[in-house]
Amino acid sequence: MATSAAGYIRGQISSADMATTAGNSHASAHGATPDSRRLYDFSDRVAELAPEESPFFVYLSKIAKVPTSDPVFRFLENRSKIDWTNRSLYADSALGSLAAGVSGVVNFDDGSGANVDWLVPGMVVAVEVVDGKSQAVVRLDSVSVNSTETVCDVTCMSVGNSSESGYNAIADGDKAQVIGTAFAEGSGSPDVWSKSLEDDYGYTQIFKTAAEMTNTSIATNYRGYANEWQRIWNLKLREHKVDIERAMLFGQRGRSSGIQTTEGLAGHIIVNRQAQSPGSISYSSGAPYFAAAAAASVTYDTFLGDFEILFDPARGGSNNKLALAGLPVISYLNKVGNNSFIDVSLDAGNAAHNTYNFQAQQREGSFGHSIMQLSTVHGDLSIVREPLFRNMSAGFMLLADMGQLAYRPLVGNGLNRDTHVITNVQQADEDLRKDMILTEAGLEVTIPEAHMLYSFTDLN
Repeated sequence: MATSAAGYIRGQISSADMATTAGNSHASAHGATPDSRRLYDFSDRVAELAPEESPFFVYLSKIAKVPTSDPVFRFLENRSKIDWTNRSLYADSALGSLAAGVSGVVNFDDGSGANVDWLVPGMVVAVEVVDGKSQAVVRLDSVSVNSTETVCDVTCMSVGNSSESGYNAIADGDKAQVIGTAFAEGSGSPDVWSKSLEDDYGYTQIFKTAAEMTNTSIATNYRGYANEWQRIWNLKLREHKVDIERAMLFGQRGRSSGIQTTEGLAGHIIVNRQAQSPGSISYSSGAPYFAAAAAASVTYDTFLGDFEILFDPARGGSNNKLALAGLPVISYLNKVGNNSFIDVSLDAGNAAHNTYNFQAQQREGSFGHSIMQLSTVHGDLSIVREPLFRNMSAGFMLLADMGQLAYRPLVGNGLNRDTHVITNVQQADEDLRKDMILTEAGLEVTIPEAHMLYSFTDLN
């Protein structure tokens, strides 16, 4: 049996591998006769084992577990909130000589050259005709939609402040927003707009880990641990759980030759990323946020600029995000002084040192984790150390909205494929004990704009 320099044994464990050195005493007997092949449900117990080693999986299994009856699970995204809460648009044509009661035509788009397909007659739109100083109000009398813009017959209801130059003219590119509807007495019902639910899918992944010892080694007394087979078995259980953690973080959805891999949150963001500059992320639709920058350039103020978007209720997320961070990131977030995250001078004469509003508290989490709670005016971060963020991902900080994630174990037809142990899977003629840990599950990611991945390039 080959043993590495680090002391790991490859393959099955024999009595020779477990032999003690001369002069060592032995522990009490612990040999056991292997039981008949049985299946044990470990779906809850595995999450409670060493929670600090796999914080993301623990949170998923405790608060976001949604079983699926199909290894290709489908789910729906309700993105209508993003549309109707925002209701912002831009003029895509000019209309001069505005006056109350005067009609005309104004084209609108979404600011990126696409039409606004939720406009209907009867809506009232305020147009910013002079930046920050004057608005004109028009009512939509008719609406027609083409591929690039929405053409509207409008009636001017009110013009802006006549003391401002340009108050009575709509220009191409003017910002606008819907401010309600207006109808005549005795009028009929309005036209409708609707937003269908968006359909997406994910894969479950089959995870397997085996624990194996010869019956000779099981029957042999060893010192150092009361039950050597149990020690090995618990080690394999932790290995299995960490493997799931890695997949839920870094995995990418794939299928080949009957083998499926699930989506991980960081993997999803990296594959579908909309690259952003820290402190200036935008209101994109359908693309997750990814920001790469040196830690020295990312301050508390930078985060506030991003949180303004991430915590916006129109994004569909919550006001509390789980932030998984590598050790270098945890250290950086706690540094105080010039050119640090808390960028204030330690000089006693600097008044900013006493007034800087940074509220970070260390507390014990509900699932056995140490949590740094960072409170901001936009929302809160529960920052947890992620031990798997190391090497090329050491500088990662993953902001996860747990309300838009789900752990999807396969459960159907009376069979639960969440984490379980099958005992005695060895061949009938083998003089050994072999158990197998098996999980079939996947990760569901919805509303990708509710999550974000920071990559601090100088901390990797």
